[in-house]
Amino acid sequence: MFGALTDPRVENHLISDEGEVVVDEVRRHFLAFVTPSLIILLGLAVAALSFTVPVDYASIPLGIGAAIALFGVYRALCVHMDRFVITNMRVFRIHGIFTQHKATMPMARILDISVHKPLMGRIFRYGHFVFESAAQDQGLRDIRYVGRPDERDLTIQTVIQRSGLRSAIKSFNDKNAENDANQPEANLETDADFEPDFEPDLDSGIEPGMEPAVVESERRFSAGVRTGAHPAVRTGVGPDVDTEEWTTMELNTGHGFTDSEEIRIDSASPALNDPVSMAARSWEQRWPERDRMQTATELMRAHRLLITNLDERLRPLGLTYARYEVLLLLFFDQQGALPLVELTDHLQVEASSSFSTVRWLEDNDLIERILEPEYDGEVLAKITAKGRAMTDRASQILADAGFGLSSMSEAECRQLANLLSRQRRIRG
Repeated sequence: MFGALTDPRVENHLISDEGEVVVDEVRRHFLAFVTPSLIILLGLAVAALSFTVPVDYASIPLGIGAAIALFGVYRALCVHMDRFVITNMRVFRIHGIFTQHKATMPMARILDISVHKPLMGRIFRYGHFVFESAAQDQGLRDIRYVGRPDERDLTIQTVIQRSGLRSAIKSFNDKNAENDANQPEANLETDADFEPDFEPDLDSGIEPGMEPAVVESERRFSAGVRTGAHPAVRTGVGPDVDTEEWTTMELNTGHGFTDSEEIRIDSASPALNDPVSMAARSWEQRWPERDRMQTATELMRAHRLLITNLDERLRPLGLTYARYEVLLLLFFDQQGALPLVELTDHLQVEASSSFSTVRWLEDNDLIERILEPEYDGEVLAKITAKGRAMTDRASQILADAGFGLSSMSEAECRQLANLLSRQRRIRG
């Protein structure tokens, strides 16, 4: 019983089944004991007066002094029982002797931490924490007399980072440098450098009387050579195509300077008269960048349709494509395990979204969360044997369904993948 009044027993409040461990247990700074110590000394001083008064009245200062001293002991015990605990999942505070109080704040709810260090705090290395969270009524807000406050603040920030609740952000300069590196170099050659030293070739589409720069441009395009800073992309009607039925579009596939592959689009198709195309035509009458507007809209609509289709395919297994992506990342990893923060970065989603997905997979025994002590308590997600079997089965289902892209040929898929991957690399 006495032990329960002098030890808060922090370990009893941990969620051991979920892998929660104590990162730091903060006791109150020794200066927090100054006031209780002064009260105890005052009580002893009052009790000492019993030796200076008549014996008949000695019990009065002795009793008052004992009461004051016991009150000081109680205050000191309150300070001793007040613990602020940082775990790999949350922060919480336990205080109280006869009646114990506990306030908890998950790491995901912490919006801001203010550290106030008074003059004495800077001298004796203590400070006061003020937590701001998403809740209006906060059970844990002020933590006073925290020793080494800067180190404790860094500990909390490190736990938040390693838990995947906050992703690292690249600096603007890094992104600009990557964009500059991905931009093709401008062609500094002038029209004067190209002299027409050949006869016009009627079969090649070059007509007599063309300007030299135009002739050279046509010749360089037919040879698959890039002209200027623009890639070899050409739209129009091919020489061997029935113009009443087909429109052709040539795209640079990024395979060196070979002739680009050709995609044929049926001009009579009702797809060209769908709402997106009509919106693009209306857009063109008011603003620029009609093609990019139409492409972005088509991509977003195609993405929604594709995700809906893939989720429907995986529904019998209880999976969604987002859950399947997590399993696939862990399946392909050599150790079958990744830190949660790294998993969030790979998925390029919000931390709350990836956490809910990880929790569902863990509840269904497809992955498990493990703690790596050598990495300062970093939490890893590890795929289980059941998860590997589920990933293999889901992959076969999606492969049989052509990943929802069975209407496209393999060549078209390669072209689309090249274009989208280039855009992804440029955008970082």
